[in-house]
Amino acid sequence: MKRRVAVEYAEAAPEVRAVYDEAMLVMGIATVPNWMKAMGTNAAVLKATWEKFRHVVLEGSVPPLLKQLILFVISINVGNRYCTAAHGHAAMALDKTLSYEDLFSLAEGEASGHLPRAFQVAIEVVTRAALEPKDFAADEVDFVERLKQVGFGEEEIDELMAQADFGVMMNIITDIWHIPADKEFPAGREQACVEEA
Repeated sequence: MKRRVAVEYAEAAPEVRAVYDEAMLVMGIATVPNWMKAMGTNAAVLKATWEKFRHVVLEGSVPPLLKQLILFVISINVGNRYCTAAHGHAAMALDKTLSYEDLFSLAEGEASGHLPRAFQVAIEVVTRAALEPKDFAADEVDFVERLKQVGFGEEEIDELMAQADFGVMMNIITDIWHIPADKEFPAGREQACVEEA
């Protein structure tokens, strides 16, 4: 059941349209993502969420593929269809050798042979931080050292932890509003896999 009216570009207030324009330009896309349209009734919330997305997910020194993989694994573990489809789609666009089967294996803790060890450690650490923050804080006192041992610096570790925060936030928002998948997301067998997860 869809709970939120999507504010289409043509119907958007000028300040909302400005955020849509910036997002489409920065992301190199021709249509406004559904998660943004769901926030189109409140320009301040939309702008704040877009800014966080841009700075946390699109910018920085952590490889974009690693960020998308982390966000996919967080999303599939919490059972969020929208974010699972969105980040799976983004990860496969960044690495054409990946399939949804690879992504689901990764989410189940099976190491993907062609991913660097640093990616595997980061996915494990950040996903646990997102999904079990209290246990993580108590048990993983050496998580910074684990990430440093595979080559991440302090600023990159901050970026990685920001993925945990952003992933949880967007999974909650898209679940609350029952945001439907964008038409660009995979159809057929791949989408069926996402819906079964």
